[in-house]
Amino acid sequence: MRYKDKNQLATEWRTLLESTPMALRQAVEALIEQHCAHFADHFYSVMLEDPHASLFLSNDQVHQRLNPSMQRWLSAMFAVELADFDALVVHQEKIGQVHARIDIPVNLVLNGARQLKQAIYQQMKATFDSPLSPGDASVYVSNHIDMAMEIMSHAYSVASDRNARTEEAYKLFSLTQSIGDERERQRSALLDWENTLMFAVAAQQEIANFPRLANSEFGLWYFHKACHAFEGAPEITTISRHIQQVDSEWLKALASEDTTARLRALSDIRTAARTIIMLLDDVLERASGLEAGRDSLTRLLNRKFLSVVLNREVEIARHSDKRFALLMVDIDHFKSINDTHGHDAGDSVLQQVASILDRSTRGGDYVFRMGGEEFLIVLVDTDQDGSRLFAERLRQAVAKEPMLATADTLLNVTVSVGLTLHDGHPDYQRSMQRADQALYQAKRGGRNRVIVQ
Repeated sequence: MRYKDKNQLATEWRTLLESTPMALRQAVEALIEQHCAHFADHFYSVMLEDPHASLFLSNDQVHQRLNPSMQRWLSAMFAVELADFDALVVHQEKIGQVHARIDIPVNLVLNGARQLKQAIYQQMKATFDSPLSPGDASVYVSNHIDMAMEIMSHAYSVASDRNARTEEAYKLFSLTQSIGDERERQRSALLDWENTLMFAVAAQQEIANFPRLANSEFGLWYFHKACHAFEGAPEITTISRHIQQVDSEWLKALASEDTTARLRALSDIRTAARTIIMLLDDVLERASGLEAGRDSLTRLLNRKFLSVVLNREVEIARHSDKRFALLMVDIDHFKSINDTHGHDAGDSVLQQVASILDRSTRGGDYVFRMGGEEFLIVLVDTDQDGSRLFAERLRQAVAKEPMLATADTLLNVTVSVGLTLHDGHPDYQRSMQRADQALYQAKRGGRNRVIVQ
């Protein structure tokens, strides 16, 4: 079966409009304008009753934005004087792309359209005052909304296919980047946590306040990166179970008054750590090298997998009490460095700043080079105070480290940082826009500062 492309759909939609009597279109436009607030209220009240839809619509910011957006959409859809029909088509495409980006199931979108049409039909029966047939008007409304849904669905399908390919590519990329270095780094992080715990026990420190393994450097890397990269591997289920046992059972047992119970718990934790290392080695040994997805100059991630990473973090936040922050970082006066000292000096500064960003973050965090002198840090499992403190420390770390521009030239370099904490909105682009706005304010406000949006 050959599917219609968007141009065919747009042509059919235009034909539908042109074949509908102007008097009927005007009557429907008047009814929509008069009752669009009611239609939007009805749509969201019905959709919020659906437990699946409520995952995407219950956020206050979403509700505050989408109700007026629905009213504007209805007004634009049924306006008789279409200043730009192509713009109307493009708008439906953008809506479909957003639905794909935040992974709203198609059946929910179609259900919403059906509920909307039913509300309009009922209003027509009650108040339609045109001499034309309410039945003809209902057919027009139904076909009109269906055409918009077809274009949305086409855009959704294209975007979803692209997202799926990127998702699979990212999993392969995650599996195969610097495997040897990653193995040693995470082995070291896990053993450091274990040794610190053993010291705390020997020093009779309060174990109740000791960081859980899931919140350690190793734990953040494991849950935010390894679980996604190795999804489906049997070792992952076993490792997750061991971490859960360490945190929920054996650490609690260390507070017991029973010496035998404490010693047994210590032994269980040591055994679990060794088992985790062994299982992780088995998984990592199945990987090999791949370079796509990493910036060639700084060795940081490039934008290729940004959508996959942020959608993953939004999903984690949706199903837990964990939050993440976005930090847009821009090197101040970078153009003057290139102009004064040359592009080789600029590249050297980029590499040194990238190195500071990379070593300042934890195993579960992500650092992207967005292009030019701009970077993005995804700071996982954090809060407002923690992310602000991190951003300030990062800014100070760059400012106090002289940058080697040429063999005999050291430069003092600063960065501006725009910070935002994810607020629960299912579309990560909202957080990206706020981080961009905060960075813009930091640049306009004098640079070398952190602005929180």
